[in-house]
Amino acid sequence: MKFSYKKWLMLVLPAFVFIGCKKELNVFPTDRQVDGNVIIDVKSAATVLNGVYYRFANSSTDNNGIPSLKWMWVSEVIPSELSGLLVNSNRDGLGDFTVDRTSYATADKWAYGYNLVNAANGFLKNLEPATTIADDVKKQLQAEGRFLRAFGNADLLFHYGQYRDINSKYGIILRNEFVNSDNIDLPRSGVKETYDAILADLDAAIAGLPPLNTKLSYANVWVAKLLKARVLINRGIGTDYATVISLTNDIINNSKSQFELEGLTKDIFWVKGFQSKEVMMTVQPFPNDTYKYMQYQYYTQYVGTPKLAKMMENDPRLAWTFKPVTKRGATVNMFTKYYSGNVTTISPTSLSVNAYPFRLTEAYLLQAEAIALSGADLTLAKDRLKEVMGHAGITDFTTVNTTTNAAAFQVLVVKETMKNFVGENGLDWLALRRLPLLTIQQAEFRPELKSATSLILPVPSTELNANTKAEQNPGYSTN
Repeated sequence: MKFSYKKWLMLVLPAFVFIGCKKELNVFPTDRQVDGNVIIDVKSAATVLNGVYYRFANSSTDNNGIPSLKWMWVSEVIPSELSGLLVNSNRDGLGDFTVDRTSYATADKWAYGYNLVNAANGFLKNLEPATTIADDVKKQLQAEGRFLRAFGNADLLFHYGQYRDINSKYGIILRNEFVNSDNIDLPRSGVKETYDAILADLDAAIAGLPPLNTKLSYANVWVAKLLKARVLINRGIGTDYATVISLTNDIINNSKSQFELEGLTKDIFWVKGFQSKEVMMTVQPFPNDTYKYMQYQYYTQYVGTPKLAKMMENDPRLAWTFKPVTKRGATVNMFTKYYSGNVTTISPTSLSVNAYPFRLTEAYLLQAEAIALSGADLTLAKDRLKEVMGHAGITDFTTVNTTTNAAAFQVLVVKETMKNFVGENGLDWLALRRLPLLTIQQAEFRPELKSATSLILPVPSTELNANTKAEQNPGYSTN
């Protein structure tokens, strides 16, 4: 999986594409570049915005040229390899923290974020001068574009920036304009400036998004609030934890007409899929898309680790999140979170390619953790954690009930977040990194982590070679 900067430009420049008259994720975009006066009405605006959502889903083609969702690679596999819960059978350096500036995983994750940001920038640029779109409609379209840009920038910051240090100069390269040959060279912004940009976009998104969009594959106000809570709990300064508690209270208490926890978490992945009321946002698979099934089941490219098995002991999810199978003469833990079929005579199921960027469970766990981090009374936090665990099928809450130390309680929340969101949307790796370094390095988590340097990825060669102002993260080679 070699990656070139020229190829990256070829991907980002044609991000705005005519693929039909409806705002639907059912046709793969062409390679036609349409940066210019392309948005003239609501129909064309919806079409161009559709292209941005394709970047969010990490849409591409498989080796046979079939349109496929590759969300699973950048948003499920890479973070869960870093958290130690999944492993690549071909070894890509993520599991043992040996990635460097030349690693394809590093380049792919970077390209994903900037492809999305660039697509959103182009959409917003072309939408602004359109005079035939009603103000309220334009406000929602802009809100969707800014939500998607915020998501891309947050994903980049969380993987390539020193996001836990608000005073660090190592934020990300904030690209606010559509990329061309004249504006490739940009320096990194500081972490504070990066957070300010992300939060400004999210506040605009919250002001303009509806409670429920036309489809779950499009952003709504509740996922914008949830993303803001996700961002703030990781910044963790001033009143951030109090704001996380307030935002998640709002989501839990006031989105009930749209979203509610699934009775049994397993049913989201094995039975109901996008019909579950817990699912707050999806990425829409293509017809005949089997990419995710092929990676998890057919090739068993990415499998559960012994660490995941250990973490799942005495947990009902042990029976369905992964299953031991014999492949190529060895026993591996096939990752079956999305696959309810037979693991011996495998065949795609209707839900095996689904993906879930946002679920309501996250709001409960973020609130529980924010309460612990704020030093407040743990009563409500325990109730939130037990409710999530109960929906996963757990009935023994002795450890939760008897834990009185806030730091120990945070560890419980992090463990539940890791088990709940393994191979889903990156929350397992984000949650683990909110623990103190010495805790992360304990045997039950990531003893392979030798220093804080490996908590973020290196800036890839693709950027360093093309952008003369780009600066590598400390601890990584520039050669």
